[in-house]
Amino acid sequence: MLVGGRLNETLETLRGLLTRCQDPVVDTWDPLELSLLVARLEYEDLDVEKHRKAFRELVATHRAQVPADAPLRDQAQALAKVFSEVLGFGGDRANYYNIKNSFMNDVLLRRKGIPITLSLVFMALAKEFGIRSVGIAFPGHFLVRLVPAPGQQFEVEDWRSQWFIDAFDGGKILSIDECEKRLKEWTRGVVAFGPDALRPAHPADIVARILRNLRAIFAEKEDLPRLYYTLTALIEISGPDRVESFRERGFILARMGRYSAATQDLGRYLSLCKDPQKIAHVEQMLRYFESKSEMMN
Repeated sequence: MLVGGRLNETLETLRGLLTRCQDPVVDTWDPLELSLLVARLEYEDLDVEKHRKAFRELVATHRAQVPADAPLRDQAQALAKVFSEVLGFGGDRANYYNIKNSFMNDVLLRRKGIPITLSLVFMALAKEFGIRSVGIAFPGHFLVRLVPAPGQQFEVEDWRSQWFIDAFDGGKILSIDECEKRLKEWTRGVVAFGPDALRPAHPADIVARILRNLRAIFAEKEDLPRLYYTLTALIEISGPDRVESFRERGFILARMGRYSAATQDLGRYLSLCKDPQKIAHVEQMLRYFESKSEMMN
């Protein structure tokens, strides 16, 4: 896994890619490159370009199976057949929380993954066929939507008539009603259904979602070194996660015996946090870690 300068180098490359994309629907970006850079946080010698080239070569042999001039829905069905039946990609239902399902090099090798990584493979597949797509940040289960080429119109204007692609389920096409039913089942009605639940995801949101998945897995396993690089990536890339990630990383550093670094992170957290109760607790722990740091000097 990456540490120090090499970690910073990969995060800088990721930030550059994210900065270049202002609108995920309009701007060109490579979902495969994005996800492989995330995987390089774990696999420090991962060759991103080698994997991108291998994927292009794999897809090139099946170009005739997706008609270039067909309606989007027909293209979606053809892509799904190549994705699931020809290439063999599908959801890892047996071992959903296997960390390999979050790293794209492993997903490409095993042909298994979770909704978000399989969605990125499906989007990369569509891109190779010249079909534009966006990731959909659906709560609890990432989806894909195909979008028309510049100058063309969507086949439907009413959002209730839209449809989406579930890459985890082999590229199954979901109607709005099916999406609404799933959301009610997964959240027991806590999350309201509407257009906001089906908004396109910016690449930064996609990276943050993968990292949050990894954070939960590594926290459960108490894998402190991997938690460290995951939280560092969230601090550098995800604005909404930045404040709490400083607090979490500070406590992780303290558990690793790095009290001086822990006090720096907790100090940053206190300068950004607005919650009085959290501030009081962290201030107490900060004083303790400062005393431990002084004893070690």
